[in-house]
Amino acid sequence: MSADFVDDLVQAVKRVLEPDIARLKEVLIISGMPEETQNLRYLGFNRQCVHKETVTIFFSAVAIINNRRMTVWQHKGYMKTISQFVFNPRWTRNELDLFINALRCSPEIIDLIAGSGAPYSLLGILEIEDRNNAGIFKRWSRRIRPVLAIPGIEAPRINTVTAFEKANEIRKRAKRKSM
Repeated sequence: MSADFVDDLVQAVKRVLEPDIARLKEVLIISGMPEETQNLRYLGFNRQCVHKETVTIFFSAVAIINNRRMTVWQHKGYMKTISQFVFNPRWTRNELDLFINALRCSPEIIDLIAGSGAPYSLLGILEIEDRNNAGIFKRWSRRIRPVLAIPGIEAPRINTVTAFEKANEIRKRAKRKSM
């Protein structure tokens, strides 16, 4: 773990994809880190795009999390029940709200982040759009998942993060008639 928080966050993002390092560093530096009393700091709009045949991948870094305040920020008891009711995918359309609430309601992830030893983590959104143009109908699928980049965690604990990201994935499918 280096003394430079920005480099640590960029390295942690590489677990999921190879970002445009210069752009990501610029966004992180301009936005700054959360104050000591802030739970998180939202980042300015940024979006990176990668095209691979029929698949397009979009990545956005959306917030820096203050790891030292994770246990205070966690939902417990009736607050957890209320937040899970309010932030339900049936009526909440903002993916970021859903992902932050899922993070706050997950004691395993909260403990993992709080115990990581790093002062900050990065929350991002990964969108994978697959346009399969085979057959009469043009089909596409879109998967939206959180990306939780936590510097300084060991390989076995990364599986917990990956399972959290996969469990909170949002899937959308559509068929359109070809013209």
